[in-house]
Formats: sequence, structure tokens, C-alpha cells
Amino acid sequence: MEKDKRNKLPKLLVTLTAAVAISSAGWSGPFIGKASAGAAGIFVSPKVYFTVEDVSLAKGTGKSSLHFTLLLHNEGSGTVDLNAFAVSVNAPDGSRYTPKLSGTSSARVWPDSTGRYIYTAEVSSQASLDTLKLSLNRWASDGISKGAGIGSLPLAADAAPAPDKPVRVQLNEADASLPEDAALTIRARDSIRWNRDSGQELYTHLTVVNQGSTALKWNDNVLLSVQDAKGRTYAAEVVSGADTLLEPQEPAVLTVKTSAAGSASPAAALKLVLGAKNSGGTFTIGTVPVPDVTTAVGVGDAIPYVYGDGLELTYRSAVVNAKTDGTTVQTVVEFRNTAKEHVRLPDLSAVYQFGSRATVDGVIDAKPSSAFLAPGESASYRYTASLPAGVSKDAIELLLLAKEPAAETAAESGGGSTGSADASGTSGVSASGAKASASSVGTAAGGGASSAAKATASAGSSSAAAASSGSGKTAAAGSTGYVPAAALSLAKADSGKGGDYAAAQPYTLGEKLPLPNGALEAGLGVSLVEFHKHENEELGYQTAVAKYKFTNTSGRTLDLPQLGMELTTPDGLVYAGTRQSTAAASILPGTAAVVSYSYMIPPSDKTETLAMTITDANKMSLGSYKVAFQTETESGPVSFYPFEVAFNGSTVGWTYSTKTDAQYTYKLSLDMTITRKEQVIVDSNFSKMEIELLDPDNRSLASQTVPFLGTGRLVSGKQTFFFNDVKSEQFSSGAHFNIYEVIETPNGPVRRLIKTIQG
Repeated sequence: MEKDKRNKLPKLLVTLTAAVAISSAGWSGPFIGKASAGAAGIFVSPKVYFTVEDVSLAKGTGKSSLHFTLLLHNEGSGTVDLNAFAVSVNAPDGSRYTPKLSGTSSARVWPDSTGRYIYTAEVSSQASLDTLKLSLNRWASDGISKGAGIGSLPLAADAAPAPDKPVRVQLNEADASLPEDAALTIRARDSIRWNRDSGQELYTHLTVVNQGSTALKWNDNVLLSVQDAKGRTYAAEVVSGADTLLEPQEPAVLTVKTSAAGSASPAAALKLVLGAKNSGGTFTIGTVPVPDVTTAVGVGDAIPYVYGDGLELTYRSAVVNAKTDGTTVQTVVEFRNTAKEHVRLPDLSAVYQFGSRATVDGVIDAKPSSAFLAPGESASYRYTASLPAGVSKDAIELLLLAKEPAAETAAESGGGSTGSADASGTSGVSASGAKASASSVGTAAGGGASSAAKATASAGSSSAAAASSGSGKTAAAGSTGYVPAAALSLAKADSGKGGDYAAAQPYTLGEKLPLPNGALEAGLGVSLVEFHKHENEELGYQTAVAKYKFTNTSGRTLDLPQLGMELTTPDGLVYAGTRQSTAAASILPGTAAVVSYSYMIPPSDKTETLAMTITDANKMSLGSYKVAFQTETESGPVSFYPFEVAFNGSTVGWTYSTKTDAQYTYKLSLDMTITRKEQVIVDSNFSKMEIELLDPDNRSLASQTVPFLGTGRLVSGKQTFFFNDVKSEQFSSGAHFNIYEVIETPNGPVRRLIKTIQG
């Protein structure tokens, strides 16, 4: 049994204040009843009483650690001093434990106020919360011995942890070098399961609050594991947030990963066990209830983004199209800045998962062009994927994967704190380092769609997700640094058939688009002048390219508008248009400019007529119009808008040389008539002609790209193109030439096959 020690606070008066003495004068004695909040209380007077909350008992091998918060409620007209009372914990066998006050706070509680005091006590490892009681006594007049008892409370009433109730953990029990008030309250906010090659992984987001007076980081001496209801234990680790500086009283997020936790019995209750080691072995310093899996966000729901201070995540829409050769899915999410300052957008990737193991990469075909959001601004991400046939939309989830935030370097924390309350109301000495602000890593610039190839999956495997960037490069989302941020259910996804496509008006290519009045500046008109689909077999997707002509009929220079151009299929899938990056900023009076938009389209989509939806800078629709892809003519001129090329004739030949290893040179002579159909402004990186030499097996041997503008441009008449460095083993009489239109897009060059000339 621990020796009883007086727990009053040093250097303070030990007598009751006049307010307590007066209020107690007409009070007949101790009373235990219900406080105004409905909790059991120990009353000193009708307006002064104690309650207890946040009770926890961490079991250890040689000892156990008891934590609780004592609340002193003063509803009277005078002040009350905590130093007038002795606090102890009693066990049925007669053992009495004196709890130690943690942290620094004022012992004096002013009228209509409540004082909060956090206590810790070492108790026997055999102790149980069901039998421990908190007792309060007045100090005797000598200030040394205890006087009359006030009352006692069973601690078990406030001990049962609940998922929405934070659990207090003393970090200094795991690391004695930390201050006495180094404590965190921890609550599990959600759990997300991620299908992996090695099995399911459980990711739990914890909200932690530093209850001490000194800034600190997560301590690696704390041992983590997850237990299910059957006592099975799974290894756990902090994978995000460990380096974040935890400022006093400010919430932060830690992410814990647990491999295969509860996968054998997913309905089993889970708890995160926090432990520590000492000379006597391993002991527990806290347990946190963990949701086995949190219900996925539904279409239309809005939630706070877990890793973004001030960001709200809204699940805008989802479409699932079941076809005989597969299931195509598309999801749109939006982030809105609810803060009063600019915030960084997250660097996101995504995977679609279904069943217990299958995972498919989510290809991003729309992302914000800016890395930041101003207050009140919103930005959208759109993800598309092809899943196997027969997958029910009820089983599909989209996991948004966030790149782990990088905590900025923070100043070293200094100072310390005493473990007693101060009657003067001062909070003691403490020093904390500068707050580290976590910002998402990675690029968000470019506004381009990823060039990630189509992913395939089988029911027993998963594939790493692709993280998109404006340059079209990809990174493995399954690699270190990516963690699930949210799970979105596709159970309520639209099954297609409707939306912008159903409402689209008929449209004839080349006509001025009938946009609403005021949609564009006066004197400015826009028309779709060319619309082709380009095959990119080696990249695993198709690219549609639309050329829009903006005409200025006014007498002044006008800015080129930043319009959104989206395509919608009859099934309701939406493809975002990516605007060329080198377009002119303005249009001179009496001239026109051409701007191209490119669209990534899954190879499984064979739709020939789509709805073209035009939106303004605020993403408001200006109208939807049905447009069909142009077909290639077998004869006659070919459009490279604004140029038109007529192929009048061709000659193919080759020469042989013994002077070099490259012994053959192919020669292609083309007789062409090139006409500029309209005097519109285009830049030198617009459409080009590519001539590719291929062998009979369609293997590329050599190629040339020739512009319509600038140095070495194409001209009317005969032009000869030479293809050198064809080795003798590559030579074949069956070689042929393919002629393409090539357009540079933010996702790389795309080609449209124009003509094939046999060798």
C-alpha cells in the first residue's frame, strides 16, 4: 500500500476561502447526488461540487496507471480553492493511493467557473475500476492531517471508453525524459481498409490533442498494436503525422496502419493498445476503441478533409456503366476552402477497390490547375477506371490516397512546467517551439490529365495506384508516403443514360455556337471547327482533340476566354478537356484564333457522338451540344485545320551505300497542294505532319515531323523526305509509310492517321 501523502499544492493557503465557509454554514454535511450535468457529484455546498470524467486504468505487469480528471464546479458568488481539499483513491482491501496532479493550472476557481485538474496515480496491478473509489476530505486546521470526509464516488461510472470519447495517455510513462504533463487525448475518428497484394491493411485516423504545456512530437517509445474481440493482436505503426509538432491544446491527425487487422472476423470490435516498457516488462498506458471500418462517404455528402486544415471534401457525383466487356466507373470530388486564408490543395492519387482483394488504379482525367485555393474557392478532381465485367456498384469503393504531409522544420521546444496548481491563477513557465504547418507535397500545377495506362485487375490481386501530375508522369500510390484519406462508396452512383447528353442540342460542325447572351464579350464568337479521335495504342488510351475557333468581330482587342470544354457520353461519363498551354492571350480586332482541347478516353469507349458542354470560369454551364467525331476521307484533301492538304502523288525509292553500317536510305517524294483555309492565328507548335517508316510487321524504323509554320515548313509542290540509318537487317521490300497529324497536348503528343503509302 502506498504511503498516504498530502496532495495539496505547495506555497498556497490551505484554508477554505470565505466563500466556501459562508456557503457551508447552512449546509448540514456531505452529499452525493446528481450534478447539473447529470453526472454523479460530491457536493461541498449546494453550489460547490466535484465531478469526475476521463477515467482510465492502464494495466501493467507490476503496476497499473490510473488517470482521471477532477472538475471543481463553483456556481456560487465567491472563489473556491482546491487546496482546501485532499484527494485520494481507495480500494476495498483498505489500500489508499494518493494521486499526483499533472500539469499547471490555477487552484482558485472563480464564481460561475469550473476548474479542471488532471490526476495520475500508480495503483496495484490487481486493482479494478469496478472497485476503486475517489474520496474527498477537508484538510484539518493544522494543515497536515485530514479532517472531515466530504464524500466518495465510484470511478467505474466514467471509465467505459466509447468511440467518440477521447482517451488520455501519459507519454511520460513511456519516456521518463518527457515532462510530467506530457499527455495526449486520443480519439479514433475513422478507419479505412485498403486491399493490397499481401492482404487488407487497416488505416485509422486518430485525432490527438496535446494536453500538456509544452509542444512535443509523437514518441517512438510508445508501442502500438491492435487487438480484436478474440484477443488476437496485430502489429501497428504510425505512418503519417509522427513528425508533426503537437502544439498544446491544438488537435492534430496521426494515421496508424495495421496489417490484416480483424480481416478474419471483420465484425469484431477492435482496440488500439498503447504500451511501454520498463524493467518489469511491458505494460499498457492506454487503449483506444477503433472502428473496424467506417461507412464510406456517399454521393452528395460533404466531410472535413482529414489532412487539410480548412478543406471540405464534397462527393459530387459518380457514374457506373456496366457493359458486356467490362464496367467503366467515374467519380468527381470537390475541395472547398472554408478557411480565411489560402490553403494548399492535396497531392492525390486514387484506387477503385471491390471485393476483398481486387484493386484498380484510378486514372485522373481532370485536376486543378493551381496548387492553392483562395478562401471560398473550390476545385474538382475527376477519376475514371475500367473494372472487370459483372462487378456490382454496391461493392465498389474509391479510395482517395494522399501523399503524406511533410512537417516543416520547427524550433526546438524548451522550458518546462511544474506539477502543481497556482493559486494566483498563473499558468507556470512553459515554452513551445514555433508551430509546424503541414503542407501537401507534390505538384498540382499543369492542369493536365495523367497519362497513366489502363490498369487491369483480377479478383486475387491489387495494383499500385498512379499519382498524376500535370506533366503526365505517374508515381506509385502504393509506395511509401501515400495513405488513404477517404473512402467513397459507389453504391448510389448514377447508372448513366441522361445528364448533359440528354439535354444537348443538335450542332453542325463549323457553326457559331449559340451561347447565351453575355456568356462572351460583345463581338466574340466561338465555333467547333475540327473534332477527331486519335489512337494511342502504345499508351493504352485514346485521345480526342477538338479545335475551337474564336472570332473577334469587334473594333478592339479582346481577351481569349478561359472556357471549360467537357464531353459527355450517352452513358453519362464525362471527359474533361485540357486546354493547350501555348494559346494566345488575346485576339486582335477582325481576326480569329484557334485553341485546341484534348480529352483522355478509355480504349473501351467506342462512342462516336458525344455531348460537348461549355462552362464558364465559375464552372456554370453555358450550353450542351451533340457533336460527332469526323471520319477520314478515302480521297480528296485532308484537313489539318486551318490548313488543308491535297496529296496529288507519291514516289518511294531507296539507295544502297557501302560506306557506313547504315547501308540503306529510304526516299519518299510527295506532291502536295497546301491551302490555308482561313487566316486564323495559330502558334508554331500547332498541328504538324509526321511521316513514319515502318517494316511489314508495323515496327517503326524512322520518322520525321514537319511543321506547317516556321523553318522547314511544308509547301505546295514536290518535297522529298529521306530516312537514313536503316540497317541491312531492317531492309524489306514490304516497308511502307504512315502519314499522321500530330498535336502536342499537356499529356504528350497525339497522332491521327491520315494516309498510308506502300513502299
